[in-house]
Amino acid sequence: MVSPSDPTGTGPQGPVHDAGPPRPGLWALVERRLLLNLATGLALMATGIMLMESISRSTLSHSYFWAEESVRYLMIWAFFLTLGAAGRAGHMIRTEMLVERLSPRLRQAANIATTALGVLFSGVLLYASIPQVLRYRSMGMLTESNLDLPMWLLFLAMPLGAVLMGGYYLGALRDALSGRDPYQVADADPELLSDMKGPLL
Repeated sequence: MVSPSDPTGTGPQGPVHDAGPPRPGLWALVERRLLLNLATGLALMATGIMLMESISRSTLSHSYFWAEESVRYLMIWAFFLTLGAAGRAGHMIRTEMLVERLSPRLRQAANIATTALGVLFSGVLLYASIPQVLRYRSMGMLTESNLDLPMWLLFLAMPLGAVLMGGYYLGALRDALSGRDPYQVADADPELLSDMKGPLL
């Protein structure tokens, strides 16, 4: 980076090179490279099955019994896998008309309250979903279609999504307690997949 006192961009040791933007952390890479790609693949599979089912119904007057069920659970998994990444990229629904008009101290209090509620909601979701998964596993329940998939494996997406969302809100709460705006941090990079600059634990 060129400084006003050194317009040539050279220091005592030679040319000074700009370090560039910071590299994303390990968990941001896991979310971007693994979870988002996996969720996208599941959503594309669900879309393909829906198209196949609609074409089969309209042209062959035949319906696949497993199609509706597979689409439902593929979309459930795709949704819960992206909860943490959506918050980190600034895509969680929030209203800013009131908060933007508050004083800095009240705005920080609002950020602390909303992120703490996010942590609480994630904890309640995790607490409520784990017994359900354990119950389905102990009962050995299978899906209604001829796929015969174990229900506990399908509903495992709920506690996993709760952990991902809770991780995001814990990082956001840490930023709010330190005086930073966690939502501005999430919106800092206009490129969604470039750096994933949202709060990380």
